[in-house]
Amino acid sequence: MLAEKLKKVRKSRKITQDEVALLLGVKRQTYSAYERGVSVPDSLTLKKLADYFGVTTDCFFTDDDASPQAQNEQEKKLLLIARRAERIPENQRDRLIKSFEENIDIYLDALGLGEDGE
Repeated sequence: MLAEKLKKVRKSRKITQDEVALLLGVKRQTYSAYERGVSVPDSLTLKKLADYFGVTTDCFFTDDDASPQAQNEQEKKLLLIARRAERIPENQRDRLIKSFEENIDIYLDALGLGEDGE
């Protein structure tokens, strides 16, 4: 079940095995072995995978759907963008998120939909 879930979660987020392997600091073949059920990641690696995919470690061992929990396509796109942003160094990622938030606020204010317009 773990191997199938890893593959399903990765593919649902449109992430390559190479990207996951880079995050884990392993060769792609090592990660591929996890998805094929040839080997099993240790608990620390499993935690890294869950954090990266934005799921709990339990989701890898249950029948629950592990796809992004989004209300609509817009939220799904934003969730996938956020997960991709995890690869950006933290200090740069924080600046990028702050800039994104500021741009959204400026846009909403221009439309009269800012905090006062809600």
